Amino acid sequence: MNSKRVFGVVILLAGGAMIFFSMYIMGQVSTGREQLSEAQSQVDRGSGLFDLNPLTKEIGKGITGSAQRKIDRYGKEADQYAQMASWLKIGGIVLIIVGAGTLFLGRKKRT
Repeated sequence: MNSKRVFGVVILLAGGAMIFFSMYIMGQVSTGREQLSEAQSQVDRGSGLFDLNPLTKEIGKGITGSAQRKIDRYGKEADQYAQMASWLKIGGIVLIIVGAGTLFLGRKKRT
């Protein structure tokens, strides 16, 4: 095997690994978003108990405020990981195309 073919195989494997990791990350992000959704519904239910008048509404904001800030922060973090997974997938596809091109176009012609 010549060096161009070895390089092509390595690039193909790297692209496949990038796509695999992007799928793994997206699975984890999906699981995290489900947990965030459950937490958000619990916070909404808890703050709904305090929506009777303006005074209790402020008390409810004080009680559920820290949980809401955590949910918002983790939601932004999930967005960042989802964006990273998208770029990994795009990069993996590009590497697979380049690796396949190197394999098929880098062949020596026999005379």
